[in-house]
Amino acid sequence: MEQVHSFVVADQVSITVGPTKSLLGKISGDSAAETSVLRRVSFSLAAGDHVTLFGGVGAGKSTLLRVLVGALAPSDGTVLVNGQDPRQASNLAAGYISSEESEPQGQTAYQVLHAFGVTHGLTHLPSRIGEIAEAVGIGTVMHRPSALLSTAERLRLNVARAILSDTPLVLLDDVADQLGTAEVADLLTGPLAGRTVIVATRQVRIAEELDLPILLLHESTLVQRGTRDEIASAVSAERVLDVWVEGLRYDLLRTLRKHPGVSSVRLMPTTDFNGQKLRIVLKSSHYLPSLYDTVSQAPLVKVEELPPSLQDIISRL
Repeated sequence: MEQVHSFVVADQVSITVGPTKSLLGKISGDSAAETSVLRRVSFSLAAGDHVTLFGGVGAGKSTLLRVLVGALAPSDGTVLVNGQDPRQASNLAAGYISSEESEPQGQTAYQVLHAFGVTHGLTHLPSRIGEIAEAVGIGTVMHRPSALLSTAERLRLNVARAILSDTPLVLLDDVADQLGTAEVADLLTGPLAGRTVIVATRQVRIAEELDLPILLLHESTLVQRGTRDEIASAVSAERVLDVWVEGLRYDLLRTLRKHPGVSSVRLMPTTDFNGQKLRIVLKSSHYLPSLYDTVSQAPLVKVEELPPSLQDIISRL
């Protein structure tokens, strides 16, 4: 794997992880035995990047996120946030958000945020807390004991605390699974805009709906990163096109079925009366240019390229 170099831009966040042989699941100071849970992890993110960290159960998503906030130490390699070891950056802890995190018993949501602000020397707390609470949707529960908040409300409270802090890095560990992709998307374009955010999930649907660049963990290794299209091309995943043709002729159907790289061509039912619909499955995007040349010779109504399925991508790994 290529060397990834760290970089720092003033008032921005950069993250460099790697190249590492392994990351160990041992919390600093814990006497528990070290267990290798991640191998060959290397990536870099710039200020304001929003990405999805996708992997199945046990892939190491939570471990990687905890490494980024300094709660876990890598066995070798380099982990830097703004050029600094995350274990030396105390402000990063507020950016880790998970349903497993608990709040102090007996405090209201407002008191949780206010205590955090006082501890970190923040000013204008009443107005700032009020604005942030409204922005994340907990304005009506601020004086409710945190122990009585629902899981979603506790997550929003943790998001509010991250926004209140000066942490440049926000890590949402299965948060989209609880709050939904629409709410997370609103957070990314609203109060979390400008901060580097990693949204971790194990659900294919969540990752596809977020439609962010992906860090793909597979069998404890970071195997790919990029958009779904980019990763699909890299792993030669199947591509699907829907083609509407006016006056479909058998010779075109025969030509398409014999075209290099075509796995199947099917006539599909459609409510669109502007043509007959063909679904063409290609072995990979490598064959797209020549296929477009072929179908362009027919009396086309339209061509629609279906986005690659993340499940199809995973099956190619």
